[in-house]
Amino acid sequence: MMVALYVTVWLALVALLLGELGRRRNTQTGVTTHWAIVASAIGVVLGTTHTLLALGVVYGWDHARAVAVTAEQAARLYGVAWPGSLYVNYVFLAWWLTDTGWWWLSPRTFLRRSRIIEWAWRYTAFTMVINGAVIFASPAGRIAGVPLVVALLVVWWSKPYSKAS
Repeated sequence: MMVALYVTVWLALVALLLGELGRRRNTQTGVTTHWAIVASAIGVVLGTTHTLLALGVVYGWDHARAVAVTAEQAARLYGVAWPGSLYVNYVFLAWWLTDTGWWWLSPRTFLRRSRIIEWAWRYTAFTMVINGAVIFASPAGRIAGVPLVVALLVVWWSKPYSKAS
């Protein structure tokens, strides 16, 4: 079961990266790439599955314990045992689900959304990925996490696609 816990989160992160790549291409070219929307949807499902597996396998469905352990981890790394850090994960998953649903149902309006919303999403996603795949990851996990973070940054800040691409 622990293997499934790690496999689901890493596949979710790869799906997030693919979704972001397609989203960027969609925004710049105006051409909807449905594979990217599907990748994002798969990522949300896998991220949610990972969260449920963690609650069941790691914390025995004891949410109060999950909150306490997450706060302890944050205290060791950041010096603050904030009990709300687990809820940030839930907000991220809800935002990812909402974003993907909007993109799926109305790609045209989704791609015209405010740059503030887009950058808020990127900041939130980056914060979650850097914390989960690098800061709180095992040393072996960091080997995959650092390239994933770099790939996200490249997707977000590389040269724009041309309309002919």
